[in-house]
Amino acid sequence: MFKKILWATDFSEHARHAGQQALKCAQCTAGTVHALTVIDPDDLPLILTGVPDPFISQAQEENLEQQLEQVYEQQVLNHLEQEVQMLRDAGINVETHLRVGLPWRQIIRVARDLDVSLIVIGSHGKRSLEELLLGSTVERVTRQAPCPVLVVR
Repeated sequence: MFKKILWATDFSEHARHAGQQALKCAQCTAGTVHALTVIDPDDLPLILTGVPDPFISQAQEENLEQQLEQVYEQQVLNHLEQEVQMLRDAGINVETHLRVGLPWRQIIRVARDLDVSLIVIGSHGKRSLEELLLGSTVERVTRQAPCPVLVVR
């Protein structure tokens, strides 16, 4: 039934609970879990102050920014690998995915691209106040998902 399960995580407590439910779903169906985390561009660390440095060219500055973003993305991937270890320890086939963009859009895009049969997501993420004001990632995912969505508290 649920052979391809997309677990969207932002490393919050609710996301960890969702990961445990994704594990249970995968165990019941011998399915694969696709663990996804999305880096919102607004969350990328502020690397440079925006003050021009007269000792490096703009090309060097852009190259430095790109290198630092790659290091940050690798750190996030490493953290994701640690998060999915519980699934692998339970014998579940897990694939990890990292995207950069608006979280709800990337979750929907990955769900469609992978043709998943279930999305598992935590009920609240790291941005609970912002989500109350602007609309939540969970709400947008549930409205636009191409498959059932399991929302976990």
